[in-house]
Amino acid sequence: MVTDIPLPGWGEEYRQIGQVLDRHDIALLDSQVLSLPLEAELQVETILGSPPYSVFDAWFHWMD
Repeated sequence: MVTDIPLPGWGEEYRQIGQVLDRHDIALLDSQVLSLPLEAELQVETILGSPPYSVFDAWFHWMD
Protein backbone atom coordinates (compact mmCIF):
# COMPACT_ATOMS: atom_id res chain seq x y z
CA MET A 1 0.00 0.00 0.00
CA VAL A 2 3.06 2.26 0.08
CA THR A 3 2.47 3.16 -3.55
CA ASP A 4 -1.29 3.61 -3.11
CA ILE A 5 -1.44 6.32 -0.43
CA PRO A 6 1.57 8.64 -0.26
CA LEU A 7 2.31 9.90 3.22
CA PRO A 8 1.92 13.65 3.69
CA GLY A 9 5.28 15.42 3.68
CA TRP A 10 7.09 12.58 1.88
CA GLY A 11 6.64 13.88 -1.69
CA GLU A 12 10.32 14.66 -2.24
CA GLU A 13 11.42 11.32 -0.80
CA TYR A 14 8.98 9.44 -3.05
CA ARG A 15 10.32 11.36 -6.04
CA GLN A 16 13.93 10.53 -5.16
CA ILE A 17 13.18 6.86 -4.53
CA GLY A 18 11.31 6.71 -7.83
CA GLN A 19 14.31 8.16 -9.68
CA VAL A 20 16.69 5.59 -8.19
CA LEU A 21 14.36 2.70 -8.98
CA ASP A 22 13.82 4.00 -12.53
CA ARG A 23 17.59 4.07 -13.11
CA HIS A 24 17.68 0.38 -12.22
CA ASP A 25 14.54 -0.49 -14.23
CA ILE A 26 12.66 -1.42 -11.04
CA ALA A 27 8.98 -0.63 -10.61
CA LEU A 28 6.88 -0.65 -7.46
CA LEU A 29 3.65 -2.54 -8.01
CA ASP A 30 0.47 -1.06 -6.58
CA SER A 31 -2.14 -3.07 -4.70
CA GLN A 32 -4.34 -3.36 -7.80
CA VAL A 33 -1.58 -5.14 -9.74
CA LEU A 34 -0.53 -7.28 -6.77
CA SER A 35 -4.10 -8.51 -6.29
CA LEU A 36 -4.48 -9.66 -9.92
CA PRO A 37 -4.93 -13.43 -10.27
CA LEU A 38 -2.16 -15.57 -11.71
CA GLU A 39 -2.85 -17.84 -14.64
CA ALA A 40 -4.71 -20.95 -13.45
CA GLU A 41 -1.92 -23.39 -14.35
CA LEU A 42 0.67 -21.59 -12.18
CA GLN A 43 1.23 -23.06 -8.73
CA VAL A 44 2.64 -21.23 -5.72
CA GLU A 45 3.86 -22.96 -2.58
CA THR A 46 2.47 -20.61 0.05
CA ILE A 47 0.65 -20.76 3.35
CA LEU A 48 -0.87 -17.33 2.75
CA GLY A 49 -3.82 -18.61 0.81
CA SER A 50 -5.14 -21.15 -1.60
CA PRO A 51 -5.92 -21.03 -5.31
CA PRO A 52 -6.61 -18.85 -7.14
CA TYR A 53 -3.23 -17.28 -6.42
CA SER A 54 -2.46 -13.62 -6.88
CA VAL A 55 0.59 -11.79 -8.18
CA PHE A 56 1.41 -11.01 -4.54
CA ASP A 57 1.47 -14.72 -3.67
CA ALA A 58 4.00 -15.35 -6.44
CA TRP A 59 6.25 -12.43 -5.47
CA PHE A 60 6.09 -13.33 -1.77
CA HIS A 61 7.06 -16.95 -2.54
CA TRP A 62 9.87 -15.85 -4.89
CA MET A 63 11.31 -13.38 -2.36
CA ASP A 64 11.07 -15.89 0.48
